[in-house]
Amino acid sequence: MSATLPASVAHISEWKVVRGGLVVAIGLMAGQALGFVRHAFVAWLLGTGPSADAIAVAFVPVDLLWAVLSTGVVFGFGPLLAARRQHRVGPCFNELVEVLLRPVLIFTAALIVLAAPLVKILAPGLTDETAEMATGLLRLTSLAIPALAASALFTALLYSERRFLAPALHQCVVNLTTIAVAAAIAPQHGPLGFAAGYVAGAWLQVAAVWWSARDVLARRGPEDRLGWRRVLREPLPVVVYSVLVHLNAVVARAFASTFGVGATAGFEYSLRLLGVPLALLVVPLSSSMLSEIARFRSQRAPAAALRAIRKAALLTVALAVALTVLVTLLAPWIVSLLFERGSFGTLSTATVSAILRGLFPALIVWSLLDILSRSLFSLGRPRAPILAAGAGLLVNACICAEGPIHFLGGIGLGTIGGFAAGAAIVAAHLWRRADQSPGS
Repeated sequence: MSATLPASVAHISEWKVVRGGLVVAIGLMAGQALGFVRHAFVAWLLGTGPSADAIAVAFVPVDLLWAVLSTGVVFGFGPLLAARRQHRVGPCFNELVEVLLRPVLIFTAALIVLAAPLVKILAPGLTDETAEMATGLLRLTSLAIPALAASALFTALLYSERRFLAPALHQCVVNLTTIAVAAAIAPQHGPLGFAAGYVAGAWLQVAAVWWSARDVLARRGPEDRLGWRRVLREPLPVVVYSVLVHLNAVVARAFASTFGVGATAGFEYSLRLLGVPLALLVVPLSSSMLSEIARFRSQRAPAAALRAIRKAALLTVALAVALTVLVTLLAPWIVSLLFERGSFGTLSTATVSAILRGLFPALIVWSLLDILSRSLFSLGRPRAPILAAGAGLLVNACICAEGPIHFLGGIGLGTIGGFAAGAAIVAAHLWRRADQSPGS
């Protein structure tokens, strides 16, 4: 027998979701717009030459880490911070910092020391000269890692307080600073300007979110420590999922490096073009629904939550399909409009267009996997998303390693196949649970 819920908890608070989603969406759109300017500047200055390949590889660790932290910390620590009473938030946050500080510093030092062999793993097809350049750039960008970790923690704290503005501007601050620094020194120092600008922007964003959270951190109360076991247990499933998902791009990029000069940079440009609609389809909705879905969970109303998630997923897929058709048809025109100037000529446009057409259909299955998985994490059901992400990564790696793919448009086939497998697993789990839930 299904229980009758009060009207106040029988549906997701539409205004709270819309308001939070709008703030995050506006911040994302502004950040993505500045990201286009940043990558257009890279294209103008470096095209798809060896320097562009080097900078694409050098940014892999920081891009992967931010993707993992922004998902794992926000969706792992966010509910933990939100569940604390107001006067306990400061001590709780301080404990999270203590637990993460040492591993982050050790990881940063390891990247700097092991940069050369890591570049060989990330892009085995690079020439020795390009690999050496990528190694130096990777060491420089590694200095941003402590800042990224701090920003992710402050983002979780501010999201738990329903303060979306400062964390939503992360990409804006980082991209704008990168552009400014690169404009000043890149013409003389090449890709070094982009790496230095990124590091400066990451640390500037830390200052911005710290300033926004000052009053929250000032709330003092009993030092009731959570213990490191609980601190790690909360975000661990989300972190594992996020690592598995974002390793798909690492695998595909390494595969792209075997196609010769320009293919690695071409994949990077294509991935950025894919990332814009992916972020706008998934991040605002999942971020603003986080606490509301958790409330359904606390009210023991899984059927209502699962129905809402299913509707959101269907809408996301419909939009993704429409965007995929549009981009596939207009790929050369889009690439030419955004990038074709300076060192980025017609040959670069042809290279990126071919890769983009083969990669962009991943938007459909990637967005589906992400929206369903994030929602299931909010409901406290992490096993299916982790299994789906692991299976997807395995499929991707097998296709890239064993598939007879020798054309640029095939670089994204492993990514599409992997995410398709993962999305099928998590969708089947969700639909089954919805049918089994009381009142469904």
